[in-house]
Amino acid sequence: MPPLRLQTMSPPRTPLKAALRACAGSFGLVFAYSCSYNLLLLAPSIYLLQIYDRVLSSRSGDTLLMLTLIVAFAVVVGGVLDALRRAALGRMGEWLEEELHPAALSASFKYAYEADRVRASEAYRDLTALRQFAQSGACSTLFDALWTPLFLGVLFLVHPLLGAIGALSALFLLGLGLAGDWLTEGPRARSAAALTRSQGWFGMTIGNLHVIRAMGMLDAAARLIGQAAQDARSEQGTVQRRHETIMMISKPARALAQVLIMGAAAWLVLEQSRSPAIIFATSLLFGRALAPIEGAIVGWKAFAMALAACRRLNDILSAVTPVRYVKAVPDRPRGDLIVSNVGAVLPGSSHMFLKDVSFRLAPGECLGIIGPSGSGKSMLGKVITAISAPTAGSILLDGVDISAIRDSGECRRVGYLPQDIDLFGETIKDIIARLDDADLQKVIEAAKLAGIHETIVRLPQGYDTVVVGGGANLPRGLRQRLGLARAFFGDPHLVVLDEPNSSLDALGERMLFDAIEWLKAANITVIIITHRIGILGVTDKIAIMQDGAVTAFGESREVFERCLARAQVASREPVCGRSDQNSEGSLGASPQPISP
Repeated sequence: MPPLRLQTMSPPRTPLKAALRACAGSFGLVFAYSCSYNLLLLAPSIYLLQIYDRVLSSRSGDTLLMLTLIVAFAVVVGGVLDALRRAALGRMGEWLEEELHPAALSASFKYAYEADRVRASEAYRDLTALRQFAQSGACSTLFDALWTPLFLGVLFLVHPLLGAIGALSALFLLGLGLAGDWLTEGPRARSAAALTRSQGWFGMTIGNLHVIRAMGMLDAAARLIGQAAQDARSEQGTVQRRHETIMMISKPARALAQVLIMGAAAWLVLEQSRSPAIIFATSLLFGRALAPIEGAIVGWKAFAMALAACRRLNDILSAVTPVRYVKAVPDRPRGDLIVSNVGAVLPGSSHMFLKDVSFRLAPGECLGIIGPSGSGKSMLGKVITAISAPTAGSILLDGVDISAIRDSGECRRVGYLPQDIDLFGETIKDIIARLDDADLQKVIEAAKLAGIHETIVRLPQGYDTVVVGGGANLPRGLRQRLGLARAFFGDPHLVVLDEPNSSLDALGERMLFDAIEWLKAANITVIIITHRIGILGVTDKIAIMQDGAVTAFGESREVFERCLARAQVASREPVCGRSDQNSEGSLGASPQPISP
């Protein structure tokens, strides 16, 4: 059978850059709106000049009426243009979020799987932050800030003294804004970090409330949460005080600059016989020149956060290489599993936790993996199901690399029951169906196989029963059976069960035995990771692991008699060539007969 072929693409730009490039025309339209809007803002100043120079001298009511109508029209058009550009920016933000959502979600999942979960979560939230910034007033204010030099230039045309006062005032206010941002950056970051710690401790406490309360740790947990919250408030108080200091300087400075420029205009009227209209026109121009700067100072933090969000999101999108999978998988693969020289290191270290693990299973065979705690059994299960990536070696299911099956959307071919069971879904049906809108009959079949159907139908809403909090409040035995039903659901060709009977009673174990026999009869390959030797009676082969390596592998009866015989367990002799005080035989469980 031809293998799944991978073709790695190197696109010239990330989806974010492509989306922003597609918005170039819309940005141009917003810029045109801003140009027209800011030019029309000159109308009131020109209106005052014309009243003093033409209307008052000619005492013409018709001229006053026409000027008033023209300026009123200009003001209305300016308001409409401002509303249009805000609406355009809002639509752009919505479009960007909708366009990038699939790529950002997929890239965040992949980056969280391969690298950093926290950073991936931040990048996904950054997409919403970009949309919110585009819809905020800070974005349109930045367009207005580009026109501050125009208003200052007009002041210079009126008189260089007025222009100099306006330019110096603008630079002073801009410097104050930058200084305030620099002074509050550190405390703001520390406040955010402390708040994150407080929320993290709170979430952890809520998730483990029964254990924490039972062990008398609730007061201590409350102190941790409260201390982190207090640190956040303290740093936020520092931010507030420094911001108030900056505002205490900037507001009087702004008022003083307004007085200075009006006084300078009045001096020009007295000394150089300028038109008295320049006093009012200058005041309006000065206000329009400083307004975008003041708005930019307030919105600078939002702009900086949006820019950082854009960079983080782009980094995630560029770090995850898009892969196109050309499927060459038959409708019904045979279920042949080959584990070849697999090695894996612990995350964040160079220690090889798995060492040259190799074996092969035919379709319909059941393998039992046993070994002392910390021997790498669960890690091997995660690697086989592509939850963790191997550092060395390969895992092939029907000649196809297991990671390729995972990334190509064929994950339903693999069923997995982890040790720590998390139930994802709103209802029992959602949980068993793996969040798929599947036929209820298929869900029922999986539930019957796990021996939980009768329990479910006795519930008031049956399979539509809502499960709150990921099933954390459900009995562990019920959670384990739901996890088994989820692993059995659909048409899997490989099923990996990690400690599947750890919370089952005798009846549950009997049903589990029957389910595994049914899977084997259906030609489904099964791997059981266990500490309980009793379940080995249903296996065809046994692998014993110690220190991350397989020390014994073969037919169940042969391995059991050679390595797990009662005499060896009682005398604690070396198991298959290795001495281990914590071997499976020392767990206190009596070996069960292995059926042929």
